[in-house]
Amino acid sequence: MIITSISSFNAQTKIDAFTNALNLYENKQYSKSFEIFKELSTKNEIEELKKINSKYYAAQSLLKLGELNGASTEFEEFIDAYPLSNFREVALYELGRLYFNKKEFRKAREKFQLLIKDFPKSNMSGTSNYWIGESFLAENKFIDAEEFLQLAITQRNSNNLIDYTYYAIAQLYELIKDYENAVSHYDEILAYYKNSQLAPLAQLRIGICYFNLKDYDNAILELTNPSIKNLDIEKTFEAKYFLANSFLRLNDYKNASAIYSELLNESLTDNKTKILSYGLAWIKFQTNKYQEAYEIFNRLAFASTDSIGINSLYWSAECKRYVGDSKTANEIYAQFIEKYPTHPYASRAQLGKGTVFFSQNQSKDAETALLKAISSNDITTKGKSLTILGELKLINSEFTQSKEYFLQALRITSSDKNLYNRASLGLGVSEFYLNNFNDAINNFEELILRDKNFESDKTNFYLAESYFARKDFSASLKHYNIIATENEQLRKQTLYGKAYSFFNLKDFPNAVYYFNEYVSKYKNDAEVNDAKLRLADSYFGIKNFEKAANIYKELFRFDKDLLNNDQAYYQYCQSLFKAGKSNEAISEFLNLQQKFPRSQLADPSQYVVGWIYFQQNNFSEAISNYKRLVSLYPRSALIPIAYYSIGDSYFNLAEYDSSIAYYNKILLGYSGTSYILDAVNGIQYAYVAKDQPQNAISFIDQFVMANPNSKFSDQIYFKMGDIYYSAEQYANAIEAYTSFSLKYPSSQLIPNAHYWIGKSAANLKLETQAIESFEKVIDRFIKSDIGISAAIELSNIYSSKKIFPLALNVLNNAINAQPTSNRVPELLFLRGQAEIQSNNLQNAYSTFDQIITYYDGSVFSTKAKVELATMEINRKNYDNALILLKELAEKRLDDIGAQAQFLIGDIYFAQNNIKEAITAYVRVRSIFSTFDEWYTKSLLKLGDCYVKLNDIKQAREMYRAVINRHRNSDLAKEATRKLNQL
Repeated sequence: MIITSISSFNAQTKIDAFTNALNLYENKQYSKSFEIFKELSTKNEIEELKKINSKYYAAQSLLKLGELNGASTEFEEFIDAYPLSNFREVALYELGRLYFNKKEFRKAREKFQLLIKDFPKSNMSGTSNYWIGESFLAENKFIDAEEFLQLAITQRNSNNLIDYTYYAIAQLYELIKDYENAVSHYDEILAYYKNSQLAPLAQLRIGICYFNLKDYDNAILELTNPSIKNLDIEKTFEAKYFLANSFLRLNDYKNASAIYSELLNESLTDNKTKILSYGLAWIKFQTNKYQEAYEIFNRLAFASTDSIGINSLYWSAECKRYVGDSKTANEIYAQFIEKYPTHPYASRAQLGKGTVFFSQNQSKDAETALLKAISSNDITTKGKSLTILGELKLINSEFTQSKEYFLQALRITSSDKNLYNRASLGLGVSEFYLNNFNDAINNFEELILRDKNFESDKTNFYLAESYFARKDFSASLKHYNIIATENEQLRKQTLYGKAYSFFNLKDFPNAVYYFNEYVSKYKNDAEVNDAKLRLADSYFGIKNFEKAANIYKELFRFDKDLLNNDQAYYQYCQSLFKAGKSNEAISEFLNLQQKFPRSQLADPSQYVVGWIYFQQNNFSEAISNYKRLVSLYPRSALIPIAYYSIGDSYFNLAEYDSSIAYYNKILLGYSGTSYILDAVNGIQYAYVAKDQPQNAISFIDQFVMANPNSKFSDQIYFKMGDIYYSAEQYANAIEAYTSFSLKYPSSQLIPNAHYWIGKSAANLKLETQAIESFEKVIDRFIKSDIGISAAIELSNIYSSKKIFPLALNVLNNAINAQPTSNRVPELLFLRGQAEIQSNNLQNAYSTFDQIITYYDGSVFSTKAKVELATMEINRKNYDNALILLKELAEKRLDDIGAQAQFLIGDIYFAQNNIKEAITAYVRVRSIFSTFDEWYTKSLLKLGDCYVKLNDIKQAREMYRAVINRHRNSDLAKEATRKLNQL
């Protein structure tokens, strides 16, 4: 009994100790609880469960005390000693976290993986996988980290740190610069775990991710979210810093500056103050406040030698360069290069020096500095240096070297759009000055295609100049017209180029306009006299010869050098001549020969003197001056035309034998020139004028026999047939053309010979021979103009014989053979007439409508309208007819207009609208009086109108007017008959 009591007492003591320790633990008195739990865990006499629990709580007490090493030892001993304990799952989890916090990541993973293995359905599986992912992330093992974090996300039911999991995987994506995925996972926290303490941090990170994506608008949107205010001071600073930089990247310097200034007013570490001051200085630099920027950069440069201090020294030099203080800038650049020769900015400092020297036209010093700068590993610095070297060489007219520098720059600057464009422009200019105009054009065109707004005026100017040099003046004008510069020098050159482009295109009205503008604006320019000279030439081109002559005269008075310009002097003489000042022109042409006796324009001047007399019908003086040309300039290329002109002058004086003699001089002395044909024509007309056509034939026959190898012999021999045909000796013509075909079977005139044989046969009513000849032409030469003429003649023969299907077939074949010929409207019109004659009116309608629709503006389109109107009149569709006819009567003043006006009268007469009919016929008499057929027919119809009105007196006057005008014509007979009826 005593023994039992003692045992019970001891047990109660142990129970009270465990309960006491547990109370201490719950009251956070972990040191005391640890001591009791530790002691209890080593006593063998207490029950096993309490001993196990004491071991577990001893470990937890140390953990709460932050004794990580002791806690880990206790937990390790616990899981080894009591593998079946209910606390094993939690112990493994806590041990894993302990090792994680101690950065013993491998051990941490082992415990978490053991937990997952031993407790596959644990409600801590997802969280354990999260910690495994975090441990890999801490070791930068991103692939493994991503695998376990993604797994932890799928196990959200057993993951009480799901928000942390999303945050961790988002950070992983940030680390590997996959910012889109990072944003996506940070967004999960904001969308589904907005109350998480990580939500403001996720908001911050999203803003920073957008910043890194260069999506600054979204960065600003995210970094100004109200939740940012829930961040701690450090993170708030980071948010504002990135916000300011986002504004900076968007060139919103005002907002960026405001944030920097706000941050600088806060209590900051020295390092943060430097960072912010540097940013603020950069803003001032970007907003052209170079002196203010310099003061901050200069202060930072002397405050420290860290990266900010070093960079600030460089940028202080840049500030001085931009403010125009080149001396101080160079001193700072030199100081920078001396102090930090291996710094990446050293080459940029060399570039800065080179830029300063370049702006001061110190080419040699600039080149020295720039050549050092191109050794830079920084692509932008190297690219800029190469580009400026190219520009330097351009200025010095060393175009081959400038081209090479620009090419080198282009090879490395494709990622810098502005610099690449600048080098492209320089390369194009180099190619232009090297006369590689095609390459220059390609460069400029590619530059415009890539960025049409880059140096648009300069690019288009050189592109225009390149096209101008290539004589593509339409293209040069296109690009001159795009230029809208404020640069006066460029505007002057553009205006000059534009004027010359119009001049070279022979668009003299526009050339006059622009040369006039140039002369008006740049009176004292070195090129003004040249512009005046071209202005005079342009006036000459638009036949304002008086204006041209006055400008030439003024130029000769004030610019003595032009007096030695034979071309200008010749144009002056021509202007006088064309202006009708013949006597002055003759005088100046003679003066030109005295001033420039060896000029290539001396003999043309003498020829024009003869030509002036010829135009004045003073043929004797013309002959005298033409003979003077032959005497003074015996080697002139104008001798043949002078002889020809002498022949023409004698012809006009009716001295035919003398004319033949001079025409014959061309045949004898200049048989190889084209004037031989004119000479033969002259001899032909002279013999015909003497009523000796047979002599012309004999002359041609003898010439061909004497000159069998002349390249013009076939053309001359062909004229024998022409002479017979003109004399209406058609049988002889057939014989001559047939003889030509046999003598010159390879001549290009063979189709013409067969054609004229056909024409001659038709005139002799030898229709079979005519048809045969025209068919020969059509079969072999249908795609030529003479082939179409033959088809027309053949169709006329068939139509006259009323064989309309054959006529239509010939015309259709010709149309199909040459669908693009300008004679297709004529062929269609003839087809339409043949269709009317064959009573195929529906087809005729379609044909005439085709002409009107597709060949508007041609004479056959207007004729087709008359034919359609006539058909409508026959069908009594007067309104349709009037629509067609009124347009022609109002717009045309030729015979077609007269016919249309007459038909309008006929329509009103048919409608018994006599007053309107009279008005229409009177309009024919008033406006179309020169077209006798319609004038006379109108008089006859006016008589009929007055008969209808019972105005017999007026009717008699109209009929008598017809009789008086055409006494023996059918119209006169008709008028007589009607007069007798009255």
